[in-house]
Order: sequence, then structure tokens, then C-alpha cells
Amino acid sequence: MKRGYEIPRLKDFNFSKSRDKGDFLAPFTNRPISKFFSWFFVHFTLCAEFIALLTPIIDSLTIFVIYKGYWIVAAILVELSLIADSADGEVARFRATIDKKRTPQQNAFGAYMDSMAGVLIFPLVIFAAGYFMGNLLLGLLTMLSFLLLNLSTANSYIFPNKEKKSKSLQQGFLGRIKKKLHIRGVVGFTGDIQKHVIALALLFKTTIFLWIYLVIAILLVLIKLYIYRK
Repeated sequence: MKRGYEIPRLKDFNFSKSRDKGDFLAPFTNRPISKFFSWFFVHFTLCAEFIALLTPIIDSLTIFVIYKGYWIVAAILVELSLIADSADGEVARFRATIDKKRTPQQNAFGAYMDSMAGVLIFPLVIFAAGYFMGNLLLGLLTMLSFLLLNLSTANSYIFPNKEKKSKSLQQGFLGRIKKKLHIRGVVGFTGDIQKHVIALALLFKTTIFLWIYLVIAILLVLIKLYIYRK
């Protein structure tokens, strides 16, 4: 198939987020694997928005296998959706190196698609986990806490000082901890870690991890509301 661009060799294909901007666990979990997916995808398409649609598709399939009782498969699919979520960003960054004509509006749309793909169906995955483990209320509350946590993170127009406060936290108190422990990247209950917790709940078919998620999410929502409003 004829292409108008050259694809680097796999070992030279490095378009992940920088260590300082991405999740601190990502270089050890999904990023090493997503590189293979990204390199494969760019042989066929540079449409990162299309790849982003894989995430809700995988999440929908996860709900189905939970219903069927294949819990280990469901846990694997949650991790796979995380890899797909990483891959579309890597494809977008590769595209940016060869397509210089993209407008800021196109880039903004791509970022919007990327953020929406991760939260479109996944709350229902959380609800299904709780429901089919026999605790409908826990599933519902954990799903709502996921939405609250991610909305409190995403709706920067409600909190105009969000970016400034987040940067201050990462460079201040958390920055001192990261420096002491030699940690690079964003520390916190990030989207990657949230999905890992849900994957553990599915893998071991236990509500313990759903309770852990619920408690952490509620605490963080309250902390974020206090910090951003202040």
C-alpha cells in the first residue's frame, strides 16, 4: 500500500508522552505495549480519532463478557482499552510530525475525542462490575464517583485556576515527594490508575477494589472542590 509518509522502525517509534507529563506508572504498564499497537496502526491510518473509537467499543465488549461471567477476560479488556487509549495519542503525535497543515480546531477536536472516548462507556463497565458481583448500590455509587471525579478534573471552566493549582501541587508538596523517591510523571489517582483498580476488581471478582475506588474518588472530589474553589 502506497503511503505519502515514512514510518520509523519499531525500535525508533517513540511518540509516547514525556515521562514528566504522563502518568508515573504508564512507562511500566501500558506504554511499552501501546507502542506496538501504535506502530501497527500507522501502517493503515493516521486518523487518531478513529483509533479513539476503539476504546468505547472495547468497553462495550467488556460489559458483555462481564454479563457472561468471564471475569478474567473482562479484566484483560479493561487493560486493553487503556492501551488503545494510549495508542491513539501516540498516533496523533506521530501525525503531528508529518502533517503541518492541521488547524488548532482540528487538534482541539482530536483532544476532545480522546478525552470523551475514555469516559463514554467505561462508567457502565464499573456499574456492571458491581451489579453482577451482587451489589447494585455499590456499582451505582462507584460509577457516579467516577463521573464526579473525572468531571471535577475536566471542567476547568468551572474552576479557572485549575491548571495553576494542579501545577502548583505537582511542583510543591507532591514534587518534593517525587524528588525524594526519584519518581517522574504525574502522581495521583489518574485515569490509568483508576482503570487498573477496576481491572483488579474484575480479575479477582471482588468488591473490595470497588470500595477502595469509591472511597478514594469521593475524598479526591472533595479535596479538588476545596482546592479549586479556594
